[in-house]
Amino acid sequence: MPAQIRPPCPQLRGLSVEPEVRALSSGYRLALWEEPWALGARCRERVQVLLRSLAARAFEVDHSDYWDARVAGGFFDRISTLALILGPDGRPVGWGGYHRHCFAGRRALYLDAAGVVPEHRRFGLSAALTLHFMVREVWRHPLVSTYVLLRTRHPAVYAGWRKGLGAGRVFPNEYRAVPAQVRRVAEEAAHWLGDGPNLEPEELLVRDAYRMFQGQVYGCEPVCGDERIDAYFTDRVAGKDALMVVARMNAPLLAGALASRCVRERARGWAGALRSGGCW
Repeated sequence: MPAQIRPPCPQLRGLSVEPEVRALSSGYRLALWEEPWALGARCRERVQVLLRSLAARAFEVDHSDYWDARVAGGFFDRISTLALILGPDGRPVGWGGYHRHCFAGRRALYLDAAGVVPEHRRFGLSAALTLHFMVREVWRHPLVSTYVLLRTRHPAVYAGWRKGLGAGRVFPNEYRAVPAQVRRVAEEAAHWLGDGPNLEPEELLVRDAYRMFQGQVYGCEPVCGDERIDAYFTDRVAGKDALMVVARMNAPLLAGALASRCVRERARGWAGALRSGGCW
């Protein structure tokens, strides 16, 4: 769908670089910056205020110190793409971004911190945003693999990746040891993040990954409902630790993930029509 010229949200108008606005899912849209580094100082402050507000609502804890430190450390100059999720009324309800990189000689996409405010989580927006990012990057080079990485201590995020791609395709997992190439990619990514000495490569576990947070990462400890996964996070992933999740993506695998999502969205739409007395 072609990009919309004028952002529907007044908070995003008048910026030195206005975002492109594109459809995302179920009435939601993306406000996306291809060149966040081009935002002027005052505009960066405006976007930073939005990010801090969204993070506080999404994680139910104040992350101001974290965002202040990241912006001071060059966040807007380093991130490749930054996006806000806009609700049906045009207001921001989530955010995300990624870094285009190369680790261990392989194309890589590192997913930056992301979140969705609680009242909008039931629509699968985080998954839709991640798929949007992967489509942009994986299909730019469809004949080669792209390693997608993220750090998380949220069991549901990890469980979602396993569900979307298959548990055996997402590392770490209980079905096979971490392959040497995946381990090398993760090790270089950890060094790039400043976590090199803290990575346990056999488990892809990063100790003290969220040391920059003054308080807790989450206001309420997250769970996913899968007893094995929740137990693993409880036993192995301490309060400021994280998993370095790695998946090797290619065009056929991404096409399968997109097809599965379309089926789920259609089923969700049918269910909604039945509940409202509609027909299909």
